[in-house]
Amino acid sequence: MSILLTGATGYVGQHIKRAFDSEWKILGVSQHGDIDQNIAACDLSDESAVYELAQAVSPDVIIHAAGDKNIQRCERDPNLAYQANVQTTLNLIKAFPEAKIIYISSDYVFSGDRGGYRESDPIAPLTVYGKTKASAELNGLILSDRFYVLRLSALYDGEATFLRFLREQLQSGKAVDCFDDAFYSPTFYKDFLNVLDKLVMTPKLSNRVYHVCGQRISRFFFAKLFARSAGFDDELILQASRLHGEVPFLFGDLSLENTMTCESLDVTIGTHHAYLNSLEVLDENSIAVSNL
Repeated sequence: MSILLTGATGYVGQHIKRAFDSEWKILGVSQHGDIDQNIAACDLSDESAVYELAQAVSPDVIIHAAGDKNIQRCERDPNLAYQANVQTTLNLIKAFPEAKIIYISSDYVFSGDRGGYRESDPIAPLTVYGKTKASAELNGLILSDRFYVLRLSALYDGEATFLRFLREQLQSGKAVDCFDDAFYSPTFYKDFLNVLDKLVMTPKLSNRVYHVCGQRISRFFFAKLFARSAGFDDELILQASRLHGEVPFLFGDLSLENTMTCESLDVTIGTHHAYLNSLEVLDENSIAVSNL
């Protein structure tokens, strides 16, 4: 299986490359490249550069994990967000018409007003980031019948940004305010890799949009679970509310629902409690966070 992996040096891309490097023939691509890691340099927002890449490689599958997920930066520069999240997708579709493309998308394509969003629910993004991800999804689904969307919530392992922050604060004995009225459905990295493997290896997929996510949970309770599993004092996790101050880009309920995905791909999702209790193993082999 020949795979072109975009965003190969990013947090998501590193997980994919590390998990499947020995199983698939992976050519990684990133903005600056990394010769030692067999990662080519290519500006995917440059149509001519992508066509040049297409002259050199003919992948069976493209896993499009590249993009700009910095929400605040996207708000400041919508054009940059469009180039990173939409134009790159359009260029790949045009240059590789025969490849299956799996687009890594986000819960931010929804409005975050009710949660429990299913794969078939209409999208209604409220942020520039969400709007560009939604635009890439819609363009891909319209332009190519070999384009598939995989939405995830906040991906986590032992070195996810939020958990690293909590660990640093709790190790120092500092209390942390966490919102009890902001719900989401964090995605454990092993669940993500399992579903991605199914999407890559299944010749005929029955659907075009998939969700991989954990159970709906508040940020407050997720932090509590982490503190307990890591052996910290969970009393240091304090309840806070989004209503008591301006909290940009953090919505009431962005949780995803994934019954269709689990049934159609025959996958089972574990619990946050079990996953967080396993994180001590991950710390020894953690992957450094970097921008996509």
